[in-house]
Amino acid sequence: MTSISAVIVAQDEEHRIGGAIRSVLPWVDEVLVVDGGSRDRTAGLSADLGARVVDRAFDGFVTSKQAATDAATHDLVFGLDADERLDEVLGAAVRSARLGAGPVAWRVARLNYLDGRPLRASGWYPDRRVRLFDRRAARWGGREPHDRVLVDGAVGDLAGHLHHDPERTTAAYRRATVSHAERAAHTIAASGRPGALTPALHGVAHLLRKATVGRCWLDGRRGWTVARVGAAGASLKYRRAREIAR
Repeated sequence: MTSISAVIVAQDEEHRIGGAIRSVLPWVDEVLVVDGGSRDRTAGLSADLGARVVDRAFDGFVTSKQAATDAATHDLVFGLDADERLDEVLGAAVRSARLGAGPVAWRVARLNYLDGRPLRASGWYPDRRVRLFDRRAARWGGREPHDRVLVDGAVGDLAGHLHHDPERTTAAYRRATVSHAERAAHTIAASGRPGALTPALHGVAHLLRKATVGRCWLDGRRGWTVARVGAAGASLKYRRAREIAR
């Protein structure tokens, strides 16, 4: 049996860290929570549930998740966010994973929620992400705040679902979109000032992509909410990048 570490980067997540830990704990050999400087009970609750807690100042999603991966006890790592939950099918698939001949990483299907119901289209499903991987053949990359696992080797797929943010409301989605846009704007501005038309072009392109490729209309009102809020966020991050790089 291959030993597995689950790693979670968290900050001020006392309201949901417990659900994340409980969902993964039966399927792994270690849960590591890297606390980014929480002012609430995130660290204490994590320790009470059996997680190993490491304090490390948060300096971005990519670098923080890589640091958490490096600090894990085992080479086979499952990356989990505080607002995600494994179902039993996925948990059993994770537990059955083996290193050796075959994949060095595995994708999971994320099931995203809005206003209490899962989204089955809108470009948010199946939302496959590499989350289980051999850290010797993979690393965290991407552009803030959109981290992803970069793999050198074969990638497989796991059965089951990773349930993402089941309690997310439209209002919370709007707030998170603004927060992500602000973080992304600083990354974009570091590469130069975007053109005057760039915010509008990215907003329109996002909306069209959700309506065509993403088929947001299949999710009804919630799908169009995803499309409109996402388009506003795409436009905002480039508008803010122009202001920052001025």
